[in-house]
Amino acid sequence: MKQTNSSFTRTMLSIAIPVALQNLLFSSFTLIDTLMIGALGDTPLAAVGMAGKWSWFFGIVLYGMTSGAGVFIAQYFGAGNHRGIHRTYGLVTMSALAASLLFMSAAIAVPEMIIRMFTTDAEAIAIGAVYLRIIALSYPFQALSKAGGTLLQSTQRVSIPFIGAAVSVATNVVFNALLIFGLCGFPALGAAGAAIASAIAAVVNTAVIFGLGFKRHTHMRAPIGEMLDISRSFALDYVRISTPALFNETIWALGNLGYNAVFGHISTEAYAAMTVVKSIEDLTTIAIWGMGSSCAVMIGSFIGQGDMERAKDCGRRHLALTAAFSVLVGVIVIALRSPILSLFGVSDTVRGLSAALLIIYALEAVPRNLPYMLVCGIFRSGGDTRYGLIVDMISMYLIGLPLTAFVGLCLHAGVPVTYLTMYLVEDVFKCFVYGRHFLSGRWIKPVARQADDA
Repeated sequence: MKQTNSSFTRTMLSIAIPVALQNLLFSSFTLIDTLMIGALGDTPLAAVGMAGKWSWFFGIVLYGMTSGAGVFIAQYFGAGNHRGIHRTYGLVTMSALAASLLFMSAAIAVPEMIIRMFTTDAEAIAIGAVYLRIIALSYPFQALSKAGGTLLQSTQRVSIPFIGAAVSVATNVVFNALLIFGLCGFPALGAAGAAIASAIAAVVNTAVIFGLGFKRHTHMRAPIGEMLDISRSFALDYVRISTPALFNETIWALGNLGYNAVFGHISTEAYAAMTVVKSIEDLTTIAIWGMGSSCAVMIGSFIGQGDMERAKDCGRRHLALTAAFSVLVGVIVIALRSPILSLFGVSDTVRGLSAALLIIYALEAVPRNLPYMLVCGIFRSGGDTRYGLIVDMISMYLIGLPLTAFVGLCLHAGVPVTYLTMYLVEDVFKCFVYGRHFLSGRWIKPVARQADDA
């Protein structure tokens, strides 16, 4: 039986709104950094953007790990299987911490090598290396907060990660002002000050999530014995489902690093424009991220209950909402692009490039957002984590990246044309292929093994 409009809307909004607000706060985190560092000049802005790509890559890997865990937790939650929830939380926490230590070690040991992937500008490399060494210290805290946040969202306790994000962003704003510009007697550290502020904010976010998670008697208070009760059969099931999601996000992130390297080698101004546009793009997709989270939790819960028809209906409704909202956002971005860009203290060249890229992004919003909802909101929560991996590898590495590099570095077609190529050639292909897979219904694959977890 299909869910009624009122029950669907109520459940969707109860999850989507707190998650969207949380994403708004974290996107404003990036925007505030961009605005403040932009006041230092184009080179520091580009340098921090390049260094930030390593942190972004780490975040994508974390998202891949926790996406796989979210599939299990949401379906276990629908089935009322607390033991399955706790052992999944234990496994994803240990995995996330291990990944954080690897990324932190690389960023501290060879930051210059990482920045050189994006530019040959010596000044940008020097500034970016200092920023990266400092921000890397926050990675273990980011791992803990992401694992805990996934547990809370998948069990519909979404207000706690939102509160953590609010306190974290406020902390970042205050310490950014103090340490970037040297207010109230603090030293003016420039880009290094921004890194210190972000690291402090990450620690605060973790403290708030764990403090409230334990105080409010959530699943974060899981018995240690159940968190470590990881049987061989469960571990194999977890790896089978989670590994494709992790690989999917990793190859997607590596591909995006490749795209950014193309723009970095076009010019420092091109990379600075990409940094500005990305900070705005993150803000415009907060509602899509919120709907993606609500879709994943709702579909996972329905499948855990054995109600496949409601899972399919939930997917259809979220796709319709995604398309409608993307059109609305595109219109708003085009109408307000000039006043928005006036907030950034960048050169006229960077501002002009950013305006052109924003128009392209706005016109391409629907085919850009639908694949995200299909893969992250629908297919993965249904238990199908492999299909997105296969299609993304084909669309990005065989189509998108080669064409973008050819257009930007060989044809020298200009930043706007290169940017349009980067988006359009991938997204049209993915919309067609993913749409057919959704209609087939083959993405519904229950993952919770009740016999193993009884």
